[in-house]
Amino acid sequence: MMNTVRLLLFPLVLLIFPGWDSTIEFPKMDPLEGIYLNGLAAECALENRAFGAGEEIVYTVYYRLGFIWIPAGEVTFHVEENDQFYFFDAFGRTFSSYDRFFRVRDHYQSQVDKQSLMPVRAVRNIEEGSYRKYATLDFDYRNGQIIANHGRSKDKLERDVLDLDRCMHDVLSIVYYSRNMDISNVRKNDMLQMAVSLDDKTYNVGMRYLGREDNMRIRRAGGRFDVLKFSPQVIAGNVFKDGDEMTVWVSNDRNRIPLMIESPLTVGSIRVVLDSYEGLRHDFTAMR
Repeated sequence: MMNTVRLLLFPLVLLIFPGWDSTIEFPKMDPLEGIYLNGLAAECALENRAFGAGEEIVYTVYYRLGFIWIPAGEVTFHVEENDQFYFFDAFGRTFSSYDRFFRVRDHYQSQVDKQSLMPVRAVRNIEEGSYRKYATLDFDYRNGQIIANHGRSKDKLERDVLDLDRCMHDVLSIVYYSRNMDISNVRKNDMLQMAVSLDDKTYNVGMRYLGREDNMRIRRAGGRFDVLKFSPQVIAGNVFKDGDEMTVWVSNDRNRIPLMIESPLTVGSIRVVLDSYEGLRHDFTAMR
């Protein structure tokens, strides 16, 4: 389960996270007043047609060892808004039965401009076993910079300044941005390219479009769905091996929500499946 949330967010549209606790008040970041979006942000801008405030999507994370799929955790995405910004919140956690093996409590937040869907601020607070990480990203479009603060805790942060010279996103905002991408002219096996910032590094990531499939059965999601299929690139390391391939199935309707993700890991494999949803902007017509 190590790095599950990052694993799911990082490769573009994979989009998922562990658990939303409805008894906890939704934590909003303070809005940035007078945000300046330069020509770069305008060039990258997309109109939001896929989601709205109040949307909440929950996924169950399964970890496979041998022939056994073990329910390991859950992942929830939540959306709020004010007049100027969308606030995305994702909280990941392992189930209590899995905590004794490897406890995960990962929290991601992103604040994006409503007119462009470009990020202005991102925060992540990571607890994975004994590993701790707190990081913030502030996107300074006026000066073409990303101010990155990262460390083991809020009190022990290092500061880096990154170039903001592309359509750059954080790992959470890219999820919602990609749901609004126009793929009407994308052909099977075409590669979609995007850029993501994480801590003190930026990454060019690609996602191959594998086509559509109608009436696909996703048993744990409770039915059959019309889907679009993608294969995001993965980066070899402590999560993936060279040659690993991830597959993402997305609803083929105006919501464009991820329905299932499968990927091998360095040890075992993982499957993330839609569990519940509410507040979708459009009727869930992809579900048969």
